[in-house]
Amino acid sequence: MPLTDAQLWAAVLGYLLPPVIAVVAQPRWTGPVKGLLMLVVAVLDGLGTSYFNDQFSGKSVVTCMLIAALAIGVAYHTLWRPSGIAPGIEAGTSTGGRVTSAPVQEI
Repeated sequence: MPLTDAQLWAAVLGYLLPPVIAVVAQPRWTGPVKGLLMLVVAVLDGLGTSYFNDQFSGKSVVTCMLIAALAIGVAYHTLWRPSGIAPGIEAGTSTGGRVTSAPVQEI
């Protein structure tokens, strides 16, 4: 079964999206929260690629979402995390949340 244009675009975008996800994700977030963010992005990827390729029907949309989720997960675990790029982006765009010790004032 050959892949459609929408499915191929979902895979390509999914492979390139982990750095974008890392901009939003925070280092202090737990794994399930980061996974939920990835699934939301995969749903948006699947919806967008199906819509812009005029294949916005039930099976095509779901297939694009699943392909995007798979591509994002594989790309993150094989390229973006081992290279340190995604964790570096997460740390660089962190809004704080790290516990630092406040200076002690002596009276």
